[in-house]
Amino acid sequence: MNALFRRLSALLAAFVLAACASAPPGAGLTGEGTVNSITEVKQASTGASVAGSIGGALLGGWLGSNVGGGTGQVIATTVGATAGSVAGSTAAGQASAVTAWDVSVRFEDGIDRIVRVMQPPAFRPGARVRVANGTVTPL
Repeated sequence: MNALFRRLSALLAAFVLAACASAPPGAGLTGEGTVNSITEVKQASTGASVAGSIGGALLGGWLGSNVGGGTGQVIATTVGATAGSVAGSTAAGQASAVTAWDVSVRFEDGIDRIVRVMQPPAFRPGARVRVANGTVTPL
């Protein structure tokens, strides 16, 4: 049983590191272009999703460990922890979601790129804008 919890802990640690490593779209872009479109999106909070995932995994693993015995108990614990992790992450992420806007910009090089901004845009499609490290300002 200890080996199972070590594997589960390693899996959760990898998940946490992967979740923390992702950057919002357009974080490193710089240049000028024209706004193609603006789309409102709900962005889940990474911290809440991770906490929900860990809590769900622990609860699901505990519930699964109370089922049967031997190999069946190990399988039930694994399935419970996995299902609990997914359910907890989804529930916590949706509960703490914030509004963001994905701004599609056609840069001067002709390539369309998405920049996610956290404040309501002060421009409309067709406007000329400057993008600098994830911020979009009208020209």
